[in-house]
Formats: sequence, structure tokens, C-alpha cells
Amino acid sequence: MPLTPEIAFEQHRERLLSVIYLRMGPNLRVRMDPEDVLQEVAIEAFNSWSTLSDEQNAGAWLVTLARRKVARIVRDQLGVAARDPRREHAIKTDLPLADRRSGPVTNADRKDRLLLLDEALQRLTEDHREVILLMKIEGLSAREVGERMERSENAVHLLLSRALKRLAEELKL
Repeated sequence: MPLTPEIAFEQHRERLLSVIYLRMGPNLRVRMDPEDVLQEVAIEAFNSWSTLSDEQNAGAWLVTLARRKVARIVRDQLGVAARDPRREHAIKTDLPLADRRSGPVTNADRKDRLLLLDEALQRLTEDHREVILLMKIEGLSAREVGERMERSENAVHLLLSRALKRLAEELKL
């Protein structure tokens, strides 16, 4: 049975939402919901599904679409915006993140955990944040991360180990 865009998207939905949420950052999340961005990525994926050369790479392809979408939004919303995003404040709401597969208690718990994770990630160094995002969220190999960060594979593994240890300390695990 061939892989359809709907099946691929559902298989990678949580991963894509994590990439979008973490890449957006707090300033952009004040302006828009990560779920809305996820829907835009889904539409883009469905419309350009024929450009996917190998179904084995569907997850990485979808992550790339998500990263590009967030980069365009950041450029358009924050890069050239007349308003200063540092002056904006989040509106307090009790509405949970939308997820049709769970109830309100699970949604509230997920929202709390994502917020704690985001705050802990913000306290890490830029290198630690980047290696965690690239390897654990986006699923890149140590070789690919090494090329991006201009480090050897061994250095990337060591950096990831230290980053995860530091993140666990921040999360008090």
C-alpha cells in the first residue's frame, strides 16, 4: 500500500508540532498558534506531495517543510513587523492546545509540559539547544548535525550527551 500524504502527516504529526512549537519561540507564539502553522504545513505537504522522491524520507521532508514555513513566518512577522514583539504580552487563557486525540486534562498537562520544556531549553546554551533540536526533534544524524555545526560526529555525540544532561538538570528529572 503506497504512503499517502494523510497517513504520512498523521504518523509525524507530534514530531512536526514539536518542531514548529520550539522553532517559533515565545515571541511568535504570542502572535499565532503552532496548530495553525501545522495546518498550513499540512496543506503545503498535500499540494506538493508529488515532489517527494522517496517515501522513506517522508518524515524528514515534512520536517523540512515545517522548518521552512516557520522561517518564512519569522521573517514576515518578526523580521519586518512595525510593532516590537518584546512589548507584546501573551493573553492569559485556559484554552488547551488543540489535539483531537485527547481530553481536556491531557491537553492541559501537555501544555504545561511544553511550557516547562520551552523554558528549560531557553536556559541552555545556543549550541546545546541546537544539537537537541536537530537530533532529537528534527531527527538528523550526527554526521548531518556535525556538518551544520562544523563539528566532528564524535563532538556532536558528546555535545548531545552534555546537552541532554543539562536539560535534565533544568527539568529536575
